[in-house]
Amino acid sequence: PIGSRPPRRPRLPPILAAMLKDLTRDDWLAALSLPPDRVPTALVLRGTRNLKRHYAEHVALLSDVIEVGSPNALFEDVCVGRLGGIDVAYASVYGGPMASEITHVFGALGTGLVIQTGVCGALGDGIDAGDLVIATAAGCGDGASACYLPGIGRVDGTADLVASIRETTVLPEPIRVHAGPVWSTAALLAEGMDDLVCWYGEGYVAVDMETAATFAVAETFGMRRVALLSVFDNPRAGEHLLLTETHKDEARALGEAAMREALLGLLAAERPAAAGRT
Repeated sequence: PIGSRPPRRPRLPPILAAMLKDLTRDDWLAALSLPPDRVPTALVLRGTRNLKRHYAEHVALLSDVIEVGSPNALFEDVCVGRLGGIDVAYASVYGGPMASEITHVFGALGTGLVIQTGVCGALGDGIDAGDLVIATAAGCGDGASACYLPGIGRVDGTADLVASIRETTVLPEPIRVHAGPVWSTAALLAEGMDDLVCWYGEGYVAVDMETAATFAVAETFGMRRVALLSVFDNPRAGEHLLLTETHKDEARALGEAAMREALLGLLAAERPAAAGRT
């Protein structure tokens, strides 16, 4: 009828009325059905297209595992479990958007450390398949990082974590460790030789797809961060993912194992600090 009031919209619960950007720690705890005492000390991300395979491998390292879901199945291949007396979250991610989402959620929950793992393409001379790259910083070509740190071209890792890995990681021959900035790209198949030469010329030692996004979100939430990446190939030397190079398989397997040991060493070092916070 003329002059009648429009019907009132139903009042939404706060978590439904808020934008995703504005959700608080309590909102995320409720959305994920995660007990407050299981908020993890550390988050481990694996950059991969083989999401479920790597998820299964990492879950096998954990005990008392909680699979972290969310309304509308926003998140998959995410869990929280115990490792050596601390709670650790794990997620398989591919590219900057996925890495940023998971880091954002656990950053909002109060997780203080994120470790990005995965493979990378080497850009530097003398960096071979199986070698370990520790990212001291990440160049922001991923897209997602600009949403958190607009206008910032590069995000640093946490220096003491980089130093700790270099000092404590023992690598089998012929695997070597290299520390330096990595470039994070948004589109793997769009890489051309001109891009690789440009990134190398700017001082980047390797290229991946996730580290810049992870570091940018971590910076936003005040999280310590580091990236451990195993070299798959060196695209600047004409190598790429579609080549069959079985002679490199052993080195790649050694590199994966070395990356796993370095990761476990970092997590072990978090136990005393976590105990002090309880």
